[in-house]
Amino acid sequence: MPTSGLSQLDRAYAHRYAGEGEDALRLALAIFEASNDELQAAALISEVLTEEGRPEIAKEALTRLVDASVRRGDMGGATVAICLAVDAGAEGNALRTSVAEVFARDSKRARPDAHPTPPPLPTQVELSAEMKSLSGPGLLDRAEEGLRAWLATADPADADAPVPQLPLSSALASATLGRLLEAATISDAAAGATIIDQGAEGKAAFLVVRGMAEAVRTAGESEVRLAALGPGALFGEMALVSDAPRAASVRALEPTRMLCFPRDTLEKLAKRDPSLGRELGSFCQARMVANLMRHSGILAAVEVGEREELMARFETRTFEAGERLVTHDEEAGGLFLLASGTVAVSRVDEDGDHIHITDLGPGDVVGEISLVLRRPATADVTARHHTVALELSRDQFQQAIKKYPTLLGELYELATTRDEETRSVVAQEALDVEDVVLL
Repeated sequence: MPTSGLSQLDRAYAHRYAGEGEDALRLALAIFEASNDELQAAALISEVLTEEGRPEIAKEALTRLVDASVRRGDMGGATVAICLAVDAGAEGNALRTSVAEVFARDSKRARPDAHPTPPPLPTQVELSAEMKSLSGPGLLDRAEEGLRAWLATADPADADAPVPQLPLSSALASATLGRLLEAATISDAAAGATIIDQGAEGKAAFLVVRGMAEAVRTAGESEVRLAALGPGALFGEMALVSDAPRAASVRALEPTRMLCFPRDTLEKLAKRDPSLGRELGSFCQARMVANLMRHSGILAAVEVGEREELMARFETRTFEAGERLVTHDEEAGGLFLLASGTVAVSRVDEDGDHIHITDLGPGDVVGEISLVLRRPATADVTARHHTVALELSRDQFQQAIKKYPTLLGELYELATTRDEETRSVVAQEALDVEDVVLL
């Protein structure tokens, strides 16, 4: 188990994920006895006690951890504590309600200028000979004593302190947020583990609670690092509204604990509370647009301050598998900026043979050859599965290129390059067929 560069608390969690429960408990207990500010050490201790058949004191400690996390503006930590408390026998609805009322849209404590309390500096401890020798019931007794001592103290954090407005929770009413938290489960990943695979079907969204992960996209033989994902980062959320394959991979850089929100669970909850589905859809669409504004190569041709105004000209379109966005030899209805999913670019040659040219995904545009070069499309563009695209109609396109001339320049370069590539692929396919015939 590699532990180089990890804090001692990270190492305790690494032991936990490796199935080394007693090693995890010894280290977490030593850290917590040295500093009661290490709340995630208390969570680990409580988790192990529950698994070892001693849930009573763990349940009490985890219930307090919910409140302690809320006081510090840590909704993720509070939700993890709820999941663990329920495992220990606590009633979850009241705890979820207490968290939702603080972080939801209608909360009086959630403010845009508030920030979560920074986590304590890593506590460094030296395991005593006594601690190293503890095991079995003796170690569990010591763990219970540590939690009881903490429960007897007062929490120094303000019970009414402002908390930050978080990306998703602040868009939901408290009752709806409570149902969202009901869907959450804990998902752990050891350092180096793959959390989601590029190209795999998306079935859940994730919120990082502790640890660090990275998002990477593979194109051919190259790999591009898209983002570092630390505590509070939400990723994979498009899986909540689409079954399109993952556009990137995410892997853990260190022992990482996340909250997992499975799509099938949320769909069941949305039947009970339709507002949950509507709010999630609106949130995911806003995130989708924001990601496109940051990463789309075409939008990079427009000044950052003007991108939001340009995006307002687009309309959201959805296409199911097999539906065409663009048809060969017909004029494209508009310019399509792909937001999620994948499309196949293909055409049928003069002999009736089907030629696959390429696949395109999030951030790519289609329809530019017809619009910019002012001629019928040179290929069919067909959705491979449920695909979301933003469409700039012909009228809006003409207005946009007048206002943003750099956009036309970028699209012209793309259109001419793709037109040449399409002709080259078709010509090569025809040449290959001739070679086969001659043989």
